[in-house]
Amino acid sequence: MKLLSIIKKTKTEINTNKTYFSDNLDTIKHFPSSVREWNNSIFSFNKNALSLIPNISNLAIKIIRNYFYLYNKKIERKLRRKVLSRKFRLLSTSRVFLSKGEFKHTNNKVIITLYVFNKQKNNYLYKLKKRYLNKFLKKILSFKNKTINSNDVRLANKLILLKKFNKIGLHGLKALEQVNWYKPKIVKILRKLYEKRKINKYVAVSKYVNKFYKKLIKRSLRKLIFYMYYRQLIYINKSKFNYTYLQYLKNKLQLLFNKNIEFNFIDLKYFYLNSNILSESILLKITKNRRNLLRHLTYLRNKVIIQKKKIILGDLLKKRKLSLKEYFNNKDLLESYIINNLKYKHITGFRIEAKGRLNKRFTASRSISKVKYKGNLLNLDSSYKGLSSVLLKGNLNSNLQFTKLNSKTRIGAFGIKGWVSGY
Repeated sequence: MKLLSIIKKTKTEINTNKTYFSDNLDTIKHFPSSVREWNNSIFSFNKNALSLIPNISNLAIKIIRNYFYLYNKKIERKLRRKVLSRKFRLLSTSRVFLSKGEFKHTNNKVIITLYVFNKQKNNYLYKLKKRYLNKFLKKILSFKNKTINSNDVRLANKLILLKKFNKIGLHGLKALEQVNWYKPKIVKILRKLYEKRKINKYVAVSKYVNKFYKKLIKRSLRKLIFYMYYRQLIYINKSKFNYTYLQYLKNKLQLLFNKNIEFNFIDLKYFYLNSNILSESILLKITKNRRNLLRHLTYLRNKVIIQKKKIILGDLLKKRKLSLKEYFNNKDLLESYIINNLKYKHITGFRIEAKGRLNKRFTASRSISKVKYKGNLLNLDSSYKGLSSVLLKGNLNSNLQFTKLNSKTRIGAFGIKGWVSGY
């Protein structure tokens, strides 16, 4: 009787709360996929082959990562003023980040699931937009379409002046000053020389204006050449995911597993959606420069966006017994009952720990530890709803992703642990 009274009290306390609601009768218990348990799901009759699978899967991940870390040395050297050494190239964060592979073995094939964050492609697109598209190409397209904005009035005046080069004189110099075509140091010098009657105005103006436009054409052509280089690098990055190049990678992996290979790439919008990618990105930055350890960790904490998940009482009570077709045909029902109730769609918290030889001194180095976190790592099913949750590997919650990595610096080694919780 005492137990029944305690259960009734806890239920009434949870029901009075407006934000969280536990419905033990109607809610379905969530079971994660079997691949998340040990990164391998296999059904095999040969027990001797099972001991080889962890080593083979680690070797396969190394081969896949080396394939995606490939880059074009010739084109990237043309875009850089300084040559990037091999050491800093290996520590660069401009790469295709990959998670740990999830291997699902069947009788005749192996399905490899990989979470991908393409930072290299994002960097190339950002540089294109910043340097060329916003400054150069948009202005050309606006004149082709004959749609001139208020910001492009200057360019319209400049194009009008192009037609009057042969008849340009002292008034043309003043017009060039007003339009600010050339930051008018040379124009002022020419006017002063003409006033002192040391030069003839028509000869000097045509000479210097021709020089100026030759320089302008060279600069614009150089920008176009760099633009084409970036487009080539983006194409090379995209071609890594095409079958024309992936088939060579598949042939190598088929020799390892002695089965057919099928890839399943999941493109991530943000790097913090996977704990392995999050911890690997901070690991590379710390090995490159350990002196800015706290700066890297605080920047990471500010970068991660956490959404507090609230379960509203009204949404759970409006349950209807409808078929799947009726749910998918109605957009409101699709959003409220299916899309909003998908599991692990939002990040509710993360935690990262860095331990090891990370102080600034080169001699008599000490071991230090730094921790940064945001949100919480609680499982909402067990802690707020009162539902029983599944444990992975005996001690890890089903809502958590855990990663442990290590690296070396000149003064010693260090390790990083990363946790990401979702709902």
